Order: sequence, then C-alpha cells, then structure tokens
Amino acid sequence: MDSRRGALTGLHIVVVEDNEDAREILRSLLGYFGASITAATGASEGLEFLGHVAPDVVVTDVRLGDQDATWLLREARKIGCHAPFIAVSGLDVDEQALSASGFEMFLRKPIDHNDLVDAVLAVARR
Repeated sequence: MDSRRGALTGLHIVVVEDNEDAREILRSLLGYFGASITAATGASEGLEFLGHVAPDVVVTDVRLGDQDATWLLREARKIGCHAPFIAVSGLDVDEQALSASGFEMFLRKPIDHNDLVDAVLAVARR
C-alpha cells in the first residue's frame, strides 16, 4: 500500500455509508491515500453535506438506511452537485441500472484498496 500513498492527495471525497464499520474502512483507506474526507451516515446527511461542500468524488453505498444511493444522486444533481458518484455494495445490484442512473462506477465489497484508488482517480480526472 505504501507505494501508492499520497495518490489521492488534493482530492476531497464525500463518503456516504450507513454501516459504521464500512464507513470507517472507506474513510481510513481514502485518507491513507491522501484524500480529504467528509463522511456521512446516510443519504439525508450526505445530501446536506453536498449542499455545503464541492467534492471531487462521492463514494456511496447503494442501500442506505434512510434512502438509497439513486435518490441521493438525483437529489444531489438538483442542488447543483456535479461530482462523479461511485456506488459500492456487498449485495447483488443491477450495475446497468446504476450506470443508467448516472453512477460512474460500481465496486463490490469487500473493496480492494487498489481498485478503490483506481476508481477514484479514473472518475476524478474525467
């Protein structure tokens, strides 16, 4: 992991994850690679953050306690957030439907740290 340390320096990422352990893993991994992180506990809190910050990327679980990630993406666009969204899930999801909804990428949990870094870099540079 050390060879890629700092690969995300300068990027601000909003993480939206209702599972505390998964949220901490994402926050820690992305932070280890140099990203600045804002972590939200659900879709409503994530939307509130997106109304105040302009992230480079949003990484969100697909199924959130108070809403789902598709709702979050749709509402974020309404308030002017144009950051690329990466969906993550450990459950079976319709990846084509996510793509059609506007998600840039999908990563299956458990997430390999290299795949996470590669995905963030790929969508942040578009």
